[in-house]
Amino acid sequence: MSARIVAFVALLLIGLTTRHWAGPAHADSFPNSITSACSGRCAATVLAGIQLETSMEEVFGVRGEFTPPWGYEFSKGFFLGGTFSFELFDFNSLIGFEAEAGLGQRFGTLHETEVWGAVYLRWKYFPWNHIVKTTVAVSTGVNYASSVPNYEILQSGNGKGSNALHYFSPEITFALPSAPEQELVFRIHHRSGGSEWWGENHPIFGDMFGNTAGGVQYVTAGIRHRF
Repeated sequence: MSARIVAFVALLLIGLTTRHWAGPAHADSFPNSITSACSGRCAATVLAGIQLETSMEEVFGVRGEFTPPWGYEFSKGFFLGGTFSFELFDFNSLIGFEAEAGLGQRFGTLHETEVWGAVYLRWKYFPWNHIVKTTVAVSTGVNYASSVPNYEILQSGNGKGSNALHYFSPEITFALPSAPEQELVFRIHHRSGGSEWWGENHPIFGDMFGNTAGGVQYVTAGIRHRF
C-alpha cells in the first residue's frame, strides 16, 4: 500500500514538474490557481537514487578522510521520493529559506516508507549564473521511517535505532538561464541521529533520537519545477 501511495505522489509531482501552464488563469482552473497563489515561491521535486555506503564524514572530509564521488561505495538499495517546498524568505536573490515536506519509498535491500519535514538554507549567487544557474542548499529537519530495518540497527550504535531521525540532505541544482524554473537536482538524502557528534547526554537531541548514531542515506538525482 505504501509503495502505491508513493507512486501516486510521484506521478502527481511529475505532472507538476513537467507541465507548462499557458493562457489566462481562471478561477475554476486548479493548476492556474496554485501557480497564482505561489507566485514562483513553490516547487515540486521528484527524486530517485541509490543507497550510499560511504559515510558523510568521508563525503565532506570533516575528519580528514575525504572520498571523492568516484570513490563512493554503493549497495543494492534504491529510493524514490517526491517533495513539495515553499520559499519562506529571499534576501536579495542571494540567500533563500525554504520549508519542505517529502514522502519516499525504499526499494531493493530495504522496503520502508519515509516522510520528512525540513527547512533549507539556499545560496543562490555564483558568478557563472548567466551560463548555468546554480544553487547549493543544506537542510535541517526530522525524517520518520515506517519501521527500523536491521541495517539501521547496525548503524545506530545503540542496538535499536529510531524511527525518527535528523534529516540533513545537502543538494546542488543546475538550470538554464532561459528556463530557471526547471532545475536538475542532485541531493544526498541522509537521515541519522548524530549521537557520535553531540553525545548521548545532549539535552535535546539525545532524547529526541534515542541516542542513535547512523541511519540510511541515498545519492539521488531528480527534476524540480518552480511555480
